[in-house]
Order: sequence, then structure tokens, then C-alpha cells
Amino acid sequence: MVQIMAKRLSAQDWIDFAMATLAREGFDALKADVLARKLGVSRGSFYWHFTGLDDFHRKIIDRWKQLATDSIIVEIERFEAPEQRLNALLRIAFEGGSGLEPRMRAWADNNIAAAQAVSAIDRRRQEYIERLLVEAEVPQPTAKTRAQLLYWTYLGAVS
Repeated sequence: MVQIMAKRLSAQDWIDFAMATLAREGFDALKADVLARKLGVSRGSFYWHFTGLDDFHRKIIDRWKQLATDSIIVEIERFEAPEQRLNALLRIAFEGGSGLEPRMRAWADNNIAAAQAVSAIDRRRQEYIERLLVEAEVPQPTAKTRAQLLYWTYLGAVS
């Protein structure tokens, strides 16, 4: 799948392409030479935007965190009632994803930065679910348990 790019690639172009590649092929494909070949550009284009593979990977991870959690929370917070926020969260979580979640978790098994990000996101998501449950008047200890069960169910569904 070679794409000839008529315009100069931006760092965001590289990251967006890497996210799509990660979802399709997994973390092994996140190498400068592999991506450059698929994009139809030289590796020099990659190094114009990134200091190296670690820098690039860090930016991919940051983008995943933004897409897979931050933007979803922003969308859910638009709803006023706690029940509406919970319903929106469940709808978004279980209506099907991009394939990034299992790919990120596989990457986390092989990369410390990805593992740290996945761990932090797991905590943030569970805390957010727990907060939504408490706002819906579920008692704190029950909310914590239910948040964990809901999150495990989500992880099982996307794996």
C-alpha cells in the first residue's frame, strides 16, 4: 500500500498514519523505514519531525490517550444528568472501536512507555467510571466495585 504524497508531510500526518497502521498491523509496523516506504517518502521526512523512534512512539501514545480517553470524556461531560453520562459512556464503549485498544495492550507487553500509558489510562478510566456512578447516587464502595466490573467487561469486549 504505497501512497505518493503530493504535499510535504507534517508530524501529524505521520502520527495519523501510524495510528491507522497500529490499528491494522500492530506495533511491529511502527518503524520509520516501514512507514516511510508505505507513505512513499524517505526516512528523512520522518527525522525532520521526530528526534527518533522513541520520540515518535511517545507522540503516538499521547495521541492514543487523547483519542481513546480524553476526547471521550469531553464528549460525555456534555450531558447534564449523571444517568445520561453513564448511558453515553456505555454506548461509546460498547458500540465498537477502531482496533487500537487491543493493539495498544499488545504493544504495552513489549514497550515500557506503552505499558505506563496503558496503566495510567486504566486508572483514569476506572476513576472516571467510579465518579459517574457516585454522581448517579451509587454508594462509594459499591461504585468502586461496579466501576471495576464495568471496565473489565469493556476490556473483554474489545479484546
